[in-house]
Amino acid sequence: MESPSVPQDVLVARAIRALRDAVVACGAACLGLAVVAAAILALSGSDPTLVGPAVSVLGGGQLLAIVGAVVGALGLRGVLAGRPPAQTLTVTSARLHRVQLAALVWCVVAVAAWTVVEPATAVLTLALGVVSAQLTLVVVLVRRRLAQAR
Repeated sequence: MESPSVPQDVLVARAIRALRDAVVACGAACLGLAVVAAAILALSGSDPTLVGPAVSVLGGGQLLAIVGAVVGALGLRGVLAGRPPAQTLTVTSARLHRVQLAALVWCVVAVAAWTVVEPATAVLTLALGVVSAQLTLVVVLVRRRLAQAR
């Protein structure tokens, strides 16, 4: 909610900072999932029973993190192009909420699918799903930051 006592340039600066943080946070989450996936693959010696779940579960999380970064970048571009900051923050937050839900759905579906396909990897797949679901926490924090900037 915009206050009449806050100058427009301050509102724009807050929005730019919050949207920049959204891009960086989602990009960092993608990088973090890549590091975990690379470590699992390196430590497992490319064990075929581990490669599929690690690449698919963590890779899906990475893709969704990239989508979150793109959503944040589009919001940042909108504010820099002169769109109203409060409206842009609201729209970006709503889009990030969809990314958040997609991340949760992806984790549940991927864990369930790998548990059915390869029951021996159920515990590993569950652990990978929990690691990938941390993207949801990142998006929640980013959305709170966007709400504070309004």
